[in-house]
Amino acid sequence: MTRLFGRSQPQRPIAPASAVKTAPYQGSGNTSSGKSETLPPLYRHLASLVPTRVVSLFGVAAIQLCALSLALVPCLGREFASYEFVPDGGKYSLSVDILKGGFGLQGQANLAGWLTQTFLLLATGTALILRSIHRNRSDISNPGFRPWGTLAIVWICTSLATTLPIGPALAAALLQMTNTPFGPQGLGWWVSLGSFFIGITVFATFFRLRERLASLMALTPGLLLWCASTACVWFSVNDPRLLLFANATWLAGSGCMLFAMILAVRSSLREIDGLCKQRKTPALKRKTQSVTSAAASSTDHTRPMATTAIDFEEVPNHTTTGQNPVRDDDAIDRDLDTGDDEAPLQRRLSKSERRRLRKLARNGRAA
Repeated sequence: MTRLFGRSQPQRPIAPASAVKTAPYQGSGNTSSGKSETLPPLYRHLASLVPTRVVSLFGVAAIQLCALSLALVPCLGREFASYEFVPDGGKYSLSVDILKGGFGLQGQANLAGWLTQTFLLLATGTALILRSIHRNRSDISNPGFRPWGTLAIVWICTSLATTLPIGPALAAALLQMTNTPFGPQGLGWWVSLGSFFIGITVFATFFRLRERLASLMALTPGLLLWCASTACVWFSVNDPRLLLFANATWLAGSGCMLFAMILAVRSSLREIDGLCKQRKTPALKRKTQSVTSAAASSTDHTRPMATTAIDFEEVPNHTTTGQNPVRDDDAIDRDLDTGDDEAPLQRRLSKSERRRLRKLARNGRAA
């Protein structure tokens, strides 16, 4: 769950206005002053209109599921399972029949068509909010806000094409221009053109986010549902009931698109606030490795070499017995002890080394 949505920012107690001190911006997005300078307060308040907390996201998903069930289940159950979810109204049966038409999937003058328009218009507004956020952020030099504006245009055109016959009109015009039939009534031209623009804008927007896993997991089912809707329209000549599935899958795909846009707002805010992992460029990695190797080599050069060689004093060999001084073991130990003023590289002799030197000294006296 944390990998998908990330951790929410912990709530901090609000200090009184007299105790607040404005600190200079240090380039980190974790502090409140850094946040205010990375993104102006006006646009942060604008982004706060979008529910981005984990609990809010689950609430949005639950509301969407309830709305989809209310719009799709009555019609699909009546058409394919012969089950009426709404009973007859008795003497108000005429009013009940009119309301039943509002829960159908024929055309767009029903609850499903209204929800589709609402989802796409909300996705358009969210795309415009994302454009404003990325345009006014100051943490990077090239924010890349224009693709989000293009995505807003794509969503508004999709919303218009849901109600107005833009697709069939454009398909008929391209069919007359090229004299090449592509799909039923030239539908393939409209589908190819729309798929091209949607693919380009989606690749230029969602793949620029650092935390894009959750957004892509909501966006991918939406695109697949729209493809299924197009396939149902394509083969509806053989079975007219496929048009019901086409409207149902188009509505579900629009809901997924809206949820993906909300997740994109959350990912953008986390990226601006510095709450997601920073990507390292290859040049930065090479520079870091070179600095690390240079520091290691300098450490090796400056490290003192431990000396294990022992400098033994040459024991004089006295050939005459009259000149042999009598020295006991304590005197030898005193001679072998190192003083405090010796060089730091000479170490103190061990007990075995002293015993060896005493033996050499005794052998010298005996000789």
